[in-house]
Amino acid sequence: MTQPTITDLDTALDADEGDAVLSAAWDAFDVVGRLAAALAVDEGSDEIQAMLARIKCTEGRRLLSPPENGQPLETPNVCPGRAWLEPYGALLRHVEVALRRLASVPEWAEDVKSLNVVAGYAAVAADHLMTVRQDGGEAS
Repeated sequence: MTQPTITDLDTALDADEGDAVLSAAWDAFDVVGRLAAALAVDEGSDEIQAMLARIKCTEGRRLLSPPENGQPLETPNVCPGRAWLEPYGALLRHVEVALRRLASVPEWAEDVKSLNVVAGYAAVAADHLMTVRQDGGEAS
């Protein structure tokens, strides 16, 4: 199996099958959580914001079942500046939207509360992630 990409996760988050959405959300939390942990020890980052993003990703992932198959995304290399983080922030926002959409589907009615909680974790993690760096790579 080939290494999945952010685009693959974005596509899976739009799937009609709820299990595919949940697996993609778990993978998104996993990769962004590992990225946030790497940012927390990087000199150009706000380590508190990075750790808060990591914590929210861990909380979100903990409430989801891990995917039954596939490979996780590789942890991205930390780069200077903020622009390279934007796709990961957007991925977390997509997780939020996808989980809220899933929560509105009748067959997921008994999971509405937990899906909305996990969606909230994705939103907060995205907010923290996008404040880890200011333009130019300086800590916020």
